[in-house]
Amino acid sequence: MVESKKSCLLCNNKSECFRQLSDSQLDFANSNRAEISYHKGEMIAKQGNFYTHILYLQSGMVKVYKELPDSSNLILSIFGTGSLIGLPFLFKNQILDYSVAALEDTTICAIDRHAFEKLIHENGEFAVEVVNQLNQCTLYNYDRLVSLTHKQINGRFADTLLYLSRVVYKANPFNLTLSRKDLAEYTGVSVMSVIRAIKEFKNDGVIDISGNRVEILNLNQLERISKTG
Repeated sequence: MVESKKSCLLCNNKSECFRQLSDSQLDFANSNRAEISYHKGEMIAKQGNFYTHILYLQSGMVKVYKELPDSSNLILSIFGTGSLIGLPFLFKNQILDYSVAALEDTTICAIDRHAFEKLIHENGEFAVEVVNQLNQCTLYNYDRLVSLTHKQINGRFADTLLYLSRVVYKANPFNLTLSRKDLAEYTGVSVMSVIRAIKEFKNDGVIDISGNRVEILNLNQLERISKTG
């Protein structure tokens, strides 16, 4: 973990909500944040700690996951550059009920929660963009709930591949930075089940995987598997 800092006013990677702030409000945000770089695999936030900051991903990728009583993990979300983490905990004192870890080298802006809340009170356009991001997360969680509770392994894995391509990497093909264990924890199945699904999808010509490079070859078929579960 390495800490550095540059002015919010000069940042070229502002999220849409921060683009709504005035120069004085950006200066206020700048004085209430820390910019921290993490290496792949490093813990960023630990389940059970106090919730103190909103996390903005300047670059990189993280996983948000639940540490379960049986010592296993369930990955709740995967976030890439431009994401805000921690919005559901605004305006209430609460212990974190998830952990956050870097899936690749990542730079985070940790913004003081109370400063973030003050900006919401002061700037309506900023607040609207925050609500938009919360709405997107809510809709995503609805889809995740259906996938995990009503779909078989192949349907879940198809959902995972579509999400990674369309939302996380925004590319096809893409270079996968998740391990097979990460894929299993996100899909909610065993590592062996993920390996079998990869082999089946590859044999059926739906995807091609070479090392970390993943390419969706038959998008229609993958969407069909996702839909039918």
